[in-house]
Amino acid sequence: YGLINIAAFLAQSMKETIQYDACDENSWDLIGGKYPLSNACGQLGQSYQDYHCSDEEKHMECAVDPDMSITAVTHAKWYGAPGPLFCGPK
Repeated sequence: YGLINIAAFLAQSMKETIQYDACDENSWDLIGGKYPLSNACGQLGQSYQDYHCSDEEKHMECAVDPDMSITAVTHAKWYGAPGPLFCGPK
């Protein structure tokens, strides 16, 4: 299943890279007519930090680094789109 997962991930990445000309996630979840900073850590009510693997795949899960931060390189180019996402410690 590992190779199938990698192939699916790469296919989705290529589709979005070509369609949106971006390699990073775009901030697209509007709340109250604005793009909140919290979109970087989860959109549509999700918390990316709280994702976990199923019991069968638990051995592939990485521990959360509470001090990690990351800034996107690319971002959406549509009119009014926010800049690159940034996510850091809570």
